[in-house]
Amino acid sequence: MWIAAVQFQAAKGNWKESSTRLERLIDAGCPAGTALVVCPEMALTGYVFPSPEAAGRVAEVAGDGPTFELAARVATRHNAYFVAGYPETSNGHLYNSAMIVSPEGELLYNYRKRMLFEMDENWAQPGDTEYPLVDTPFGQLTCGICMDLNDRRFIEFLFAAEPTLIAFPTNWLDQGFDVRGYWRRRLLGYQGWFVAANTYGVEEGTPFRGRSSILAPDGGIAADAPAEGDAVVLAPLSASGIFS
Repeated sequence: MWIAAVQFQAAKGNWKESSTRLERLIDAGCPAGTALVVCPEMALTGYVFPSPEAAGRVAEVAGDGPTFELAARVATRHNAYFVAGYPETSNGHLYNSAMIVSPEGELLYNYRKRMLFEMDENWAQPGDTEYPLVDTPFGQLTCGICMDLNDRRFIEFLFAAEPTLIAFPTNWLDQGFDVRGYWRRRLLGYQGWFVAANTYGVEEGTPFRGRSSILAPDGGIAADAPAEGDAVVLAPLSASGIFS
């Protein structure tokens, strides 16, 4: 079995093109036996929105929208757990959220980003959900979104709950350094797997880092993507649930 981090740049403003390209990328890059697929933060829409009105035009209701439709199709076809970020609308509020979808295509958890980046503050509210703990055949799965990794609440949760694996949809900026080293430092002492799916390139003048990665429990890089380009990176997972 395999776990996969998907690096992808959305076609801003074009759900259909983004969905078609992302689905083809996953189908081409994920071999039979892929157990988990993690996609970037706000995977189909792009990340930079100047206002609630702009984000609201592409926001989705949890479990009902283009991102969920893609997630359900891919999850069932690959018999895999699927995690992807999207802009959520709920009761007049907007959130930067991520969905965890089962291999049967069911929404298992809808997580809302708790620590917002300054660009999120243009349109989103801080999340009001708990960090997920989803039981899977390969251990407990949790999710954090981008800036959550800078939140002591998330780090404390990881050490208390000790999930087997972190799904990490992100749109991490290019700040001129190797982001993988920073991720490792933030996770120092956590003994689980970290699956970071990032975007790349420039959106509305903002550069993103790429370098989607799977980090092993010892902090080593099990797999990683380049700084540019769509890619699927894979790490092997044995049937017993032990990573090798």
